[in-house]
Amino acid sequence: MAISNYDITAAAFRPEGTHDYELSILTGMDSFAYIIRDQQKNELLAYRSLNFTAAERDNWPESFNRLVQADDKLRSLRYGNSILGWEEERLTLVPDELFDAANPRVYLEQLTLIGLDDVVRSERFNELGGQLLFAADRSRIDAVERRLHTKRTHHMAGGVLTAWGLRSRRLGHRSVSALVRGNQIFLAAHQNGNLQFFNTFPFANAQDALYYLLLVYQQCGWAPSRVPLYLCGEITEHSDLYRQFYRYVEDLRFCQYGAPPSTPPELAGLPGHLYFELLCLG
Repeated sequence: MAISNYDITAAAFRPEGTHDYELSILTGMDSFAYIIRDQQKNELLAYRSLNFTAAERDNWPESFNRLVQADDKLRSLRYGNSILGWEEERLTLVPDELFDAANPRVYLEQLTLIGLDDVVRSERFNELGGQLLFAADRSRIDAVERRLHTKRTHHMAGGVLTAWGLRSRRLGHRSVSALVRGNQIFLAAHQNGNLQFFNTFPFANAQDALYYLLLVYQQCGWAPSRVPLYLCGEITEHSDLYRQFYRYVEDLRFCQYGAPPSTPPELAGLPGHLYFELLCLG
């Protein structure tokens, strides 16, 4: 059975009012998360996140369907807006002048294995004047889009890279940013808003994640003691991951969304960085 991390719903959530709500979903690999937000009031109404077990990952579409069937906010309700953010480590950025829309697979095939059962999607990435390409298991992404009636699908990297880049440009500094979700860590580095590095890595323990983090600093030629690290996703000050990072990085900060939703009492104690990437989908 999936391992639940958070499952909080505000008393203000009304099943009959979902035409005014936005459902933002993040899944694709070993985790599943969503938020529900009242679009008119910009109020957070629900947050749920969980990790799939190894057995559930082996039969992902069936596991996902069971999850939806057991969740009364997903099983039969339709939302005014539904956005899917896809988690997938097979992705790349291609400048517009090099992009051939007729054959997007070729760019990823030069970097990684793309199977016959995979689909390659592309989306505009304005920050770099190019296309963000990602691969996805066709049965998985089709299952989510069909079952949850999503209106838009993006790779989760697009929204967070844009938010991180805007913050770096506004502050005019160097920064490294990390998104943790399940057993994946997505890392990026910016200098004055310009993207210097990004990649996604699977990790088995905090030492693995620390290795990849320090690799970013090394690749950029930056000292961890001088360049801040911004964190989002499911990492807290009490986690082993945070403690390992703090041993090497002097300035740790949590990401803050520019126009965060208000939070009712049930969700008021939930740090906003936990669902930062879900807000970036909207």
